[in-house]
Amino acid sequence: MSTIDAGEPSPELTDTEALIERMEMFRMAHALVNGLTWGEGFGVYDVLQVVRFLEEKEES
Repeated sequence: MSTIDAGEPSPELTDTEALIERMEMFRMAHALVNGLTWGEGFGVYDVLQVVRFLEEKEES
C-alpha cells in the first residue's frame, strides 16, 4: 500500500486555520456571554474581553 506525503501545509491553509480558530473562539465567547444574566444586555466589547480571557487560558 502506498503512502501519500502531504508535506507542509500551504501558507493559505495556515491562514485559513488561524482564522477559523479565531472565529470559533469568538463564537464560544459569544455563547458564554449570551448565557449570562446582564442588567442592560451586552455588547461586542464584552464578548471581545471574554475572547482575550479564553486566549490567555488556552496559551497557558
